[in-house]
Amino acid sequence: MNRSLQGGGRARSAAAAVALCLCAGVSQAQEPDAGSGGLRISGFGSLGLARVDAAAGWAYKRDTAQADNGAGTRADLDTRLGLQLNHAPTRTLELVAQVVMARRGPASPDADALEWAFLAWRPDPEWKLRAGRVNFDAFLLSDHRSVGIAYPFARPPVDFYAQLPRSLDGADLARDWNVGGAHWHAKVFAGRTAAFADASSRLDLGPSYGATVSREAGGLLLRVSAVRTRFEQDVDRLRPLLDALAPLAALPVPAVAEQAAALRSRLALSGVRPTYLSLGARLERGPWLASGEFTRVTGQATVAYQSAYASLGRRFGALTVYALASRVEAINPAVAAPQWTGALTPVLGPAAALQAQAVADAAAGAVNAFRVAQGTTSIGLRHDIDARWALKLQWDRVRVEADGARLWGGPHAAPARRADVASVVLDFVF
Repeated sequence: MNRSLQGGGRARSAAAAVALCLCAGVSQAQEPDAGSGGLRISGFGSLGLARVDAAAGWAYKRDTAQADNGAGTRADLDTRLGLQLNHAPTRTLELVAQVVMARRGPASPDADALEWAFLAWRPDPEWKLRAGRVNFDAFLLSDHRSVGIAYPFARPPVDFYAQLPRSLDGADLARDWNVGGAHWHAKVFAGRTAAFADASSRLDLGPSYGATVSREAGGLLLRVSAVRTRFEQDVDRLRPLLDALAPLAALPVPAVAEQAAALRSRLALSGVRPTYLSLGARLERGPWLASGEFTRVTGQATVAYQSAYASLGRRFGALTVYALASRVEAINPAVAAPQWTGALTPVLGPAAALQAQAVADAAAGAVNAFRVAQGTTSIGLRHDIDARWALKLQWDRVRVEADGARLWGGPHAAPARRADVASVVLDFVF
């Protein structure tokens, strides 16, 4: 089992143990068995049904890559099927591939279904090197976001995980060691990844590099990570707006030129270098389990935000009841459209001044459409039917602030809203 996922005191339920062994790929606790060169096939999945009570035209999503769907009753929100293949030709080498089939948006290429495809080399029990497509291992749920049976919730907290990359095309190097009864795990990684502004806008990030360190003892896991990356292009649909702002930023009207340049800077992502700093903790003591994470993203104002969640649960035999609270908020406030008509009419004439004002209005709307500001309160119940099946019921109350709905499909620059999501999910492994 992946050591970073082991709990202290009482072990996790049998279902979670099966899932964590499955998604670990190459076990950090021991080398592959000698002579185990045969192909090992395993899998996981979720069957979900959700009822979304939200404003007309709003589409709830578990992450920004998911296709928009504004229907009230949803079967595509959490339903997915994963298949994993492991092949260990020697004691020190293992080949791992993982395919996850789920409904994705139009900007997701078919290759995104291949979430893992790597070669792992373990020269000794402490060191492991992986190369290929690996998980973007900077957060607590990074290596099992798609394996629903491995966590108590119906889905990873949307306010925290919806915007985060999933896979990294590159390599990582990890070391595990024990000191004074505590297990330590450190990893460095580098490569290329991708993020989604929305379901129709995929953005490449590279080079991406980072490090993570975790310590686990007595059922308490602490983790810290840092990632530095770079946007390689602008959002396609915003290029006409960027082109329209460029000449306005060069006008001999200082106030207008300064405002146009500022709006253009907020919308141009190419070359922007965001930094992710994250802290996470998970505690398992007896029947109690708790977890939480905090991430702050800095860089250009449009992509800067901070998010966090905290959860608390208690097991009663095969039943687990839990509560979850999460929050995500843009670091910068919404912007108001500058008023250029009066200043530009003497310079450009009435018709051109009105056109420039339309550009200002559109640019301010686009900036606000990138903002995210919402919080979610959830309660749920999980029933471990047996080691391979778990049934979950969850209710979410989502509060979206004005101009803070980027995680939703539909109108983003909108008044404050409130939504309710009721979910039933059946998770399984095989």
